[in-house]
Amino acid sequence: MRQPSRPDLDFLLRDSIENNFRGFCIHYQPQIRTSSKTLYGAEALTRWSCGKYGSVCPDEFIPVLEENGKIVELGKWVFGEAAKQCKKWCALQPDFRMSVNLSCRYLEKADMEWFAQATLRRLGLPAKNMILELTESWPVSGSRVNEETVLKLQKTGISLAMDDFGSGYSSLLSLQKFPFQMIKIDKAFVKSTTRDDEQAAFVPSLTQLCHSIGRQVCLEGVETREEYEAVRQLGIEVMQGYYFGRPVPAEEFEQLYF
Repeated sequence: MRQPSRPDLDFLLRDSIENNFRGFCIHYQPQIRTSSKTLYGAEALTRWSCGKYGSVCPDEFIPVLEENGKIVELGKWVFGEAAKQCKKWCALQPDFRMSVNLSCRYLEKADMEWFAQATLRRLGLPAKNMILELTESWPVSGSRVNEETVLKLQKTGISLAMDDFGSGYSSLLSLQKFPFQMIKIDKAFVKSTTRDDEQAAFVPSLTQLCHSIGRQVCLEGVETREEYEAVRQLGIEVMQGYYFGRPVPAEEFEQLYF
């Protein structure tokens, strides 16, 4: 359940960011190849806690950061930390992929493309090992500048994924117009896969649509073996969810999956 808004979060978050991102950390959730149930990569998920409130839900602190503009600084920190971790894990599995969520506010910064390239060059990490995820609503709220930034990022070799597909602002034109390599079907659809009514057709239909235009598919929110068995024959390339693993700190992720 989403916690009520706390009026002093703005100050507390600013203070954390200005003090070397104190209280922020990244947890990693595994992404699994459907066919072999082997490790494909991980999604980097931001966590934050403070002395006053303890752990605060991302659904609460992310909107505050987007409102005050600090989401850009945090986003760059997360990208840099995730890229460093990806570099380490690529030494163990060269085709490992690291996914990082990209706020629309990042796209408003003209130096995002430069920052991403400079970070990867400094680390010696191939761009193909990084995936930037955008929510499907960004083309609706985005500007022409945002669209140009996305196209420039794609040209660097970084892969792009549309996150939460089907959750509200879907645009079939966006799938065709923008260079998404992967479409992440929203977790809300997973529960329908084990039902016998017409809702069970949603995931197969969305998967077929994405494949018809040459996009890979990641299904989010797979929590049980029953759900996995219901969709594993659909040709979905990648899955993610509690059935495969919860988000955990880097050290624990490494012990579990390497």
